[in-house]
Amino acid sequence: MPTPSTRTHRRSWAGGGLALALGLQFWGPAMALATGPLSAEQPSLRTSAPSQLAKPPAIDPARMQPDTPAVSGAGPRQQRQAQALKQLRAQADDTAPRKGPPAARQAAQRDAAWLLGLLSLHGTGTAHDPAAARQWFARAQALGHPLAAAGLAWCAIDGCGGPPQPGAAAPWIAQLRRSDPARADYLDWLRGQQLAPLQDTDRAAPARMAANRLLARAAAGGNPAAQVEYGLALLENGQREAALLQFRQAAARSPAAAANAEWLQMTSASKPADRNVEQSAQWLAEAKRYHRGEGVPANYTEALRLYQRAANAGNAEARRMLQTIYSRPGPVGGIDIPWMQQLARLNLDALGQAVPGTLASVHAFARDPTPLYDLVPAQWR
Repeated sequence: MPTPSTRTHRRSWAGGGLALALGLQFWGPAMALATGPLSAEQPSLRTSAPSQLAKPPAIDPARMQPDTPAVSGAGPRQQRQAQALKQLRAQADDTAPRKGPPAARQAAQRDAAWLLGLLSLHGTGTAHDPAAARQWFARAQALGHPLAAAGLAWCAIDGCGGPPQPGAAAPWIAQLRRSDPARADYLDWLRGQQLAPLQDTDRAAPARMAANRLLARAAAGGNPAAQVEYGLALLENGQREAALLQFRQAAARSPAAAANAEWLQMTSASKPADRNVEQSAQWLAEAKRYHRGEGVPANYTEALRLYQRAANAGNAEARRMLQTIYSRPGPVGGIDIPWMQQLARLNLDALGQAVPGTLASVHAFARDPTPLYDLVPAQWR
């Protein structure tokens, strides 16, 4: 779920509320399928983000995992992944034993290049290398993969190791519309956010309205990243049930949507069962295991998810740990991995209340690492 360095990512991708002006005039029949009817007392979505939504530091998905151990000392899962990566690279480079007709070999080469691009982009199963991801996406596109344009569009918007060039994303987005129109709409919306002026003006209003329509259409089309973003916009404007519907619709394909839906459901219940002490203690214990790598490979993504779950259930120790983790962001605003490693060796009970209560009364709503994260096969996450 690449560290962003552009305005788009600072304003919409790195976490926290997104200020959108989504007027009722944009909500046609397509959005009725996604959000349902609006109350008469809620004429439009406002542009200001309410104070109750947290703005946590950006989490760089590439830095969420410790370095993968060498195969010789790795566990069975790492060894299987290493072998699978070797086979994927052989297929992508067309150095694997040639079996079957040429069309089948080209399809295998195309699919392998696409998957290697996704894995390199997210740092799952292999080293995080956005520049390599761009090269794999380019190879997959040259071989005819129908979704490779999504990877090239994202790399133009994000930079993928180089300077962002949002204007260069336009032809790739146009090509993507033939195979995945909802994802194309969302990437087009992201591109527009990066190119939009920092300050809203009357002159910028038409472009802003068009961008809002893109986001609404992408959410109605079922794109999970768009549904998360649109759900956060609804939540900012007090439309809790409509936001929950968006998160539920995306939950099967988006870990962020599932986490957001879970939190909203839990806080909506009059007597949430998950708040009992025993359950929150179990989540805290699991969070420590993944944080410290006790009996399992260390996994900071899973540790943070479990810490948040335990904190939401009322566990004070988990809340203190989250406060401490977020108290020292990394050099570019993400999670500081050396700090995470130090905290893994500390006794949580010794942390006390020294850290300001930055997360005591708010919740850090989640976004997935990139708009392509839902395309990463489950076995590689």
